[in-house]
Amino acid sequence: MYKIVIVDDDMLIRKGIRNVIRWKDLECEICAEASSGDEALKVIEEVKPDIVITDIKMPNMDGIELIDRIKKIIPQCKIVILTAYREFEYAQKAIKCGAFDFLLKPTKVEDIINVVQNAIIEIKKEKTLVEELEKVNNILKEKLPILRENFLFNVMFEMISNEDEILQMALFYEIEIGSFLMVLAECSTKEERGRQNTHLYLLGISNMLNDFLSHDFTIYTIYLNNSQAVYIVSSKKELEKEEEKRFFELLSQLKKAAVECFNIDLILTVSTWGRGIVQLPDKYKECIDAINYRFYFDEEDIIYYKDLSHFFMYVDDRKLKNLKNEILLSVRYGNYSNINNLLLELEETLKKSKADKQYIFNFYYLLLIEINMIKAQLSSAINKPDNQEMFESIDYFNEIIKCKSLSELSNILRISIQRTIEEVQKHNLNKMGSLIKKVIDYIKENYHSGEISLSDISEKFFVSPSYLSRLFKKETGKNLSDFINEYRIEKAKQLLLTTDLKTYEVADRVGIPDPHYFSRLFKRYTGYSPSEYKEGAKLKGEKVSE
Repeated sequence: MYKIVIVDDDMLIRKGIRNVIRWKDLECEICAEASSGDEALKVIEEVKPDIVITDIKMPNMDGIELIDRIKKIIPQCKIVILTAYREFEYAQKAIKCGAFDFLLKPTKVEDIINVVQNAIIEIKKEKTLVEELEKVNNILKEKLPILRENFLFNVMFEMISNEDEILQMALFYEIEIGSFLMVLAECSTKEERGRQNTHLYLLGISNMLNDFLSHDFTIYTIYLNNSQAVYIVSSKKELEKEEEKRFFELLSQLKKAAVECFNIDLILTVSTWGRGIVQLPDKYKECIDAINYRFYFDEEDIIYYKDLSHFFMYVDDRKLKNLKNEILLSVRYGNYSNINNLLLELEETLKKSKADKQYIFNFYYLLLIEINMIKAQLSSAINKPDNQEMFESIDYFNEIIKCKSLSELSNILRISIQRTIEEVQKHNLNKMGSLIKKVIDYIKENYHSGEISLSDISEKFFVSPSYLSRLFKKETGKNLSDFINEYRIEKAKQLLLTTDLKTYEVADRVGIPDPHYFSRLFKRYTGYSPSEYKEGAKLKGEKVSE
């Protein structure tokens, strides 16, 4: 039953409203009456009604004040105002202040019934909405840990690169990462039976981290596969030297306790300090880099990236970086034709560099990780996030340390490249029919971004710039750059005629931040400067915004 309170200083009106209507038929009951605003507030606080029917003018308190005070006690309460014709404007003000509806005196029974029924409908709607929101919130709370972990995984592997998007999603998932260290754990066991439970050991380590550190830190866990997990240990500020020393001591105690408790081999690597969620990829690469040096350390040690500087051999690696970038570009664009030549050149360059064995292992390992990242990004692009399988497929580190020659290393790399290029080519083959349409749609959605270019678009769609350029020209009869410029100029023409924006503002709106270049481009495609174009439109009698 819906509870109703009647407030009026006229007893006859109160009794009339109570008695002339069969309230039970409306699923309602009159639970109280009041003759003044003060009395009404006491009653309302006590019975918490769903609906209040009140006169707009009463002793000691007017209807506006009463509405305001009722809404503070019961925000969802529906308040119906009784008013005379001469108080009509006053009643309208009451509606603005939160009243549900008003009735003019003398009031007809059917009008009261209609208003109460409408109020009940609104109450039911609000209740349904609240219930649905509660269901959604409960589902979100239940799924939040998984959603949060997937999001952090995607950020760490650079599947989401837009910083604003990352920060907005972090806020949505209630993730606050200030100053942080990243800890990479890799566990293994010699017993065959134990190998099937390594993921449980990683969960146990996560629980131990929270037990050891949760008073001073926030811990976020990302499971990479059955034997590896990343723990983001976030603090409000970077620790002072003494605090950092105590933290590292706690970490050593945790490692010792985990090894003894679970009877496992456990490697922990720790990054340098990062700041904010957008630095997760860099810190993950530090952890991966550090784990390559595990055979230089005793089993009980924790490997800190900051301590590795004396291991690095300073090789002039500009050529190596260029070769690595060429290999990665070929993989990204599905181009296998020059891979063999690039790998042979890589071998020769490394031989001539006289780099030590560990440097070479590290170089190949990081290159394999980046190739796997391309595969993960491709999977994300086609909405098939089978990330975990990707990172479980090959234990690259163990494969690499077994190699006795550069040619064996190159063979592992070649196999990984071949598999990834096959995936890229398969993806490209499936989408070629609609590629140009997708490119055009992408241009139309992003023309206002100054960064849009042939290289950006080709990278997004996993094709080489030269191939995309040829295909676009064949399908549209235009160069890609001409199409982008023409589309921007068309949008600029619309803005010049329909807005009062200045030329430099129009230029910025269409993705050309340099107004002088914009004016030259505009004249090239229209034959007029922007101001001449606008004046010409006025002379022709076209409607132009001043």
